[in-house]
Amino acid sequence: MTITVDVEIDKREIETFGDLEKIAFRMAMEFGQKLVVTVLEARDEELQEERDKKRYRCKGRRKTCIKTKLGEINFRRNIYIDMAAPKQGGFVYLLDEELGIDRVGLVSKELCQIAASAVCETSYRGAAKLISETTGQSISAQGVWNIIQKIGITREKQIEGQANEAAHHNGTGVVQSPVLYEENDGVWLNLQGESRKKYGRSKEMKVGIAYDGATWQVGKGGKKRRTLDCKVAYASFETAREFQRNKEGVVASRFDVDEIDLRVINGDGARWIQAHGDADCIGVLDQFHRNKKITECVRDPAFGKLLRDLLYEKRIENLMDCLEAQIHSIMDEQEKADLCQLQRYYRNNKDALLGYYDRGRTIPPTKEPGVIHHARLGSMESNVFTLIGNRMKGRRACWSIDGANHLALILCAYHTTGLEGLFAAPCSVEMTAPPTATCSSASIQKKVGKGTKHYCSASLPSYAWLRDLTAYVPFSELNFS
Repeated sequence: MTITVDVEIDKREIETFGDLEKIAFRMAMEFGQKLVVTVLEARDEELQEERDKKRYRCKGRRKTCIKTKLGEINFRRNIYIDMAAPKQGGFVYLLDEELGIDRVGLVSKELCQIAASAVCETSYRGAAKLISETTGQSISAQGVWNIIQKIGITREKQIEGQANEAAHHNGTGVVQSPVLYEENDGVWLNLQGESRKKYGRSKEMKVGIAYDGATWQVGKGGKKRRTLDCKVAYASFETAREFQRNKEGVVASRFDVDEIDLRVINGDGARWIQAHGDADCIGVLDQFHRNKKITECVRDPAFGKLLRDLLYEKRIENLMDCLEAQIHSIMDEQEKADLCQLQRYYRNNKDALLGYYDRGRTIPPTKEPGVIHHARLGSMESNVFTLIGNRMKGRRACWSIDGANHLALILCAYHTTGLEGLFAAPCSVEMTAPPTATCSSASIQKKVGKGTKHYCSASLPSYAWLRDLTAYVPFSELNFS
């Protein structure tokens, strides 16, 4: 099949190279739309001739639309009555069945991927602008938001299934490592609307990561860069129990948990950071929070330095004795209260003040000794910023609980395993966009004013490539309540 298009451009519209680029891009998108429509309708006619006429009774043609990177693809295809269907008189579209099209009002997989990637780097408004300027599809910020919510709901269902499998010891993870490192922390995000009325001005989002060790890579200038190997992440506003359960599902989807001999769990001492009951665990108090507490509670710089020195020298009993003596020697009630708070914090986490390698226990080797090294922990602060804080905190950003949870799930995948896994189940959403002046396919062939003629042709030997274009689910399944 060959399609030839006669294009005429008005020279008066071109003042700069940018003008020419915009016109060429618009025409290329419109040519692509016409090309896809021609191929789809031609294939539909072939299916009409090839069908089992005794089984499929043709009832005419119907319109449908697919939203893609090229823009909206509007075309017509035949509808049939399937005489062999269990429910007599059921309607089918043979073209939809061959190409995997479900129903009307669909968004292509690639467009969803572009939207998800863009939202991980910029605001919804910025993502809408990027998509509208770099593809043939015009979309509003609300349209991008709709896509992200649908992808987030899909991801929630995936994680729920992974958590159920993990609870029954049927995780699908294949990475086998004798030791697994887990780090947890929280980040406070501002809320909006009904979420603010219910939970207050802000709420802590729990964030957790898991990995099997660290690798060192030499970059430019000979500088070494540390990378966490096989890292997975999970974040949400859930309760501690729900968070732990779903995080375990994410871990079990990447790691073979039955092969883990030791889990090292690093955190700030919060109650929601719990040890795992099914494996040998070592809890470690994060060094950043351990030292930060001294800064917050100790006024005397010399005494603060003494406490830090005792921590680094691993003299925990001496540290507790010094704290007790200092509390009894202080007359100021507020300073005494601060020291008592530090004492309680260290007493509650006394066993976790030492590093996991200072407990006199044998630490299993990593899965690739010499290549993957044991972690020194302390990566959580950086990961909280990378995963959540950089995109969702500051810049006057406010969130609903569901909206923040959905975006957080996408961000965790984007910065760890990638977004491909999010589209194992396709999605469909409504996109809204401000009215824009568009040029129809027919107008490309129309002569307007004086211009230069350009010709383009394309040969399409097969239809297999169209299958990726039509990876989506029905618009009718959306729920915007």
